[in-house]
Amino acid sequence: MSKTRLAVLGLAALLMAGCGPVNPGAAAVVDGTRIPMSDVDDVADVYCTASLSGQGGSAAGIDSSALRRQSVADLVSGAVADRVAKERGYQVTVPALAAADREQLEQMFGDDLDAALELIERNQRTGVIAQQMAREADSSLQEGEALQQAGQQLLAQATADSDIEIDPRFGLDDTVQQIADSGSLSVAGGELDATATEDRPAALQCS
Repeated sequence: MSKTRLAVLGLAALLMAGCGPVNPGAAAVVDGTRIPMSDVDDVADVYCTASLSGQGGSAAGIDSSALRRQSVADLVSGAVADRVAKERGYQVTVPALAAADREQLEQMFGDDLDAALELIERNQRTGVIAQQMAREADSSLQEGEALQQAGQQLLAQATADSDIEIDPRFGLDDTVQQIADSGSLSVAGGELDATATEDRPAALQCS
């Protein structure tokens, strides 16, 4: 798979490293729209599978709390981008995956291919909207890294200006910036903490 496709999937972001109460069962609320915890779980599962594949199936060093933070951040950014696109009347066209990329995804995800494709399309849509925001703000920006960076900055500002509540257990503030290592979000075995990833119980890591 090309580096561009991997970035779209969000794998590159996984290598990087003040909230009020949120509706029961919601990971976040963006301008009144709930993002269910189940959606975060689904996205995190895709990222986990991709991360495991990138490490030859080994879960060592993969931090499930980081995957879940990345998942909720992507979903919040996507919700903000969709609102901006609707308000500004953008026509959003997501480029189709190349056949070779799809074949590699099939090998990687198997029966979970649809979930992976949905996530890729969602993340691509967010990126396309951010680029449209940048072109609208500066017509001299048409392609390239400068366009992408400008779009990311504008989307980040739109996120900061939105009414967002994120479950504080994710350790993210309402601008989707990390403010804690992991908070206290439970996953299949107990509380996440700042323990070194390789020293955590298997239940708290990708598997």
